[in-house]
Amino acid sequence: MKKFKLTDYIVEPKGKLAKRVIYQDENVTSFILNIYKGESLPSHTHFDCTMLLQVIQGRANLSINNKTSSIRKNDLIQITGSESMSIENIGAQTLILYITTSPSSPSDKYSVNVDL
Repeated sequence: MKKFKLTDYIVEPKGKLAKRVIYQDENVTSFILNIYKGESLPSHTHFDCTMLLQVIQGRANLSINNKTSSIRKNDLIQITGSESMSIENIGAQTLILYITTSPSSPSDKYSVNVDL
């Protein structure tokens, strides 16, 4: 067993966003995505992965295949890899998302910390 503290991965982005990987193996990748207020992620897919996205803090507009829904703290969303998704932080604070993908993405470049 290994215990993780989500607060260790929550950071204030210096730019648009900060991704902090919590755990990764061939079966699953988990990370915290911190999106600065007013920023967004463009439309993209997640290969053949299933994604679970939990809102830890904030509010956002989540678009799946061009259908937009409002999401907020404590919402949990399941997204299939072939679905095109984008997200816009519409809250007054950093949007904090806990995300898992399974299986892990086919490229190691998706399992590293990122600052944009």
